[in-house]
Amino acid sequence: MKNLFFVVLVAFLVSGCTYKNEAVNLHAYKADYAGPISQLRKSVYIELVNDTRNDKRSIGSVIEKGEKLATLYSDENFAEKYKEGLGYALNMAGFKTATNPDEAALVMEVYIRDIKILYNDKSFDENLKGSIEIDVKIKSGEYFSTQSFRQKGGKWIAPSYSSKNVEPFLYSLFSDSINDIVSRLTRY
Repeated sequence: MKNLFFVVLVAFLVSGCTYKNEAVNLHAYKADYAGPISQLRKSVYIELVNDTRNDKRSIGSVIEKGEKLATLYSDENFAEKYKEGLGYALNMAGFKTATNPDEAALVMEVYIRDIKILYNDKSFDENLKGSIEIDVKIKSGEYFSTQSFRQKGGKWIAPSYSSKNVEPFLYSLFSDSINDIVSRLTRY
């Protein structure tokens, strides 16, 4: 009986200290745009949002003692989330969203190039780092422009054994990248 209790206790401690790899979710954009407002109230049509990553599930990894412990993954449709978030942010920035490219002053194509989050076991430094890379093609009449955006961030979080603890950080990168795109559009 004493041995059984010891085995159960050890199994409980070991299983409680392993990384719980669950799919990371991305909350809907909460309309927190606070950047410049478009003075001309131009109409914008989002023609395409495309996730061009080879592995659309993988968003990063967990590193422990210099070795990859687990892959962070998400089942979210990032293209859909970006299109929805961009629509909200554009409206908040004073743009009109068009339903037809012929009615729009600006036509956008958005390409998600990379999403990468890295969680490591550093104790006193940033242990959560991430970046999102996006290319935006804008057409205004006969004028074409391609701009690249890279949203980077990092912070320290308490040692975590659940992938759910990186969700707020992913949302922050997601939201900041949308705000950056819309803010730059106000210059057109």
